Amino acid sequence: MNEQNKWNGQINRRRFIGITAAAAAFSFMPRFVRGNAYGLGMVKPDSTFGGVKIGAITYSFRSLPGTNAEDTLDYLVQCGLSSCELMSGPIEESAGAPTVNIREILAEFMPESPGGDRDSVPEGPPRRGRFQMTPEMREAINKKREEIITWRKTISSLDKFKEIREMYNNAGVYINIVKFDNIGGDEVSSEEHEYMFNVARTMGAKGITTELDETKARNLGALADKHKIAIGFHNHTQLKPTTYSEGPYFSHGKHIMANLDIGHYAAGTGQSALSLVNELGDQGRLLSIHVKDRTFGGDTVPFGEGDAQIAEILQLIKKKKWDVLCDIELEYPVPEDSDAIKEVRRCVEFCKKALA
Repeated sequence: MNEQNKWNGQINRRRFIGITAAAAAFSFMPRFVRGNAYGLGMVKPDSTFGGVKIGAITYSFRSLPGTNAEDTLDYLVQCGLSSCELMSGPIEESAGAPTVNIREILAEFMPESPGGDRDSVPEGPPRRGRFQMTPEMREAINKKREEIITWRKTISSLDKFKEIREMYNNAGVYINIVKFDNIGGDEVSSEEHEYMFNVARTMGAKGITTELDETKARNLGALADKHKIAIGFHNHTQLKPTTYSEGPYFSHGKHIMANLDIGHYAAGTGQSALSLVNELGDQGRLLSIHVKDRTFGGDTVPFGEGDAQIAEILQLIKKKKWDVLCDIELEYPVPEDSDAIKEVRRCVEFCKKALA
């Protein structure tokens, strides 16, 4: 019996459902999230367990109706989370930016859900058919993005962002990472890059995450060092055990780091990320991990049912006392009788028990 199977017996989704009862009270909180109402007599969340900061990337709440910073804060508090990786969309929407609602665009051009997994296992069959974006969809999305770029260039004050940070902090939630998907791309102007780093600093973030790309590392290395804000590269199944050790990424600056998705790594390599976490952590190059469970066969499953060795990785971070952010990313199918908030709460309880 390997270590992951041992933990499957101790922390199994069916077994930790019961211990979410205490967290269930969060679901009955009224929806205050309108400015200063937070912080007045409320019990603030605390999701640091054994010295390890457990948070969530707010992509986890994509199935829920609210998309702005206020709604997102409401979801985080209901889940008992005091840390988060906040997508740029909710921040900018609440700051007054034009919005890009991908779901509305898809509904307009393709009424039926496209489905399909984003990742497939190397040399294995795709899980489902791949979704192909039509030229009309791409044009609609690009038009919206151009509107956002124009807004970013014309914004004269970061006061709205300061208000968002204050609202989150008053609620006991800290924005430790901001995700800008396209930061570092050749198409992004220096002016827009300065805006992104300034927003991240204003939010109190220690890092910005984006997708793994050598061009981005080259373009962002000096900027990250200048602003003293880390760039965390997120992986899908393309990451190999030697991607960082033999690749050029870290040579571009001391603030280039990894946002290691341990579930995707397990599905893509057929091995746990435990040794890579140890390597990157010892090097001081691990900004954060995305906590999710996948099998070596490629399935995305509830925590404890896959091969990612979540518990062992969290215990390693605790033992080493690294300042590594551990953000839950809910990607396994949500049961019909549940929702994203209930499932994220269950993930939080899994992590809490693993770190006890």
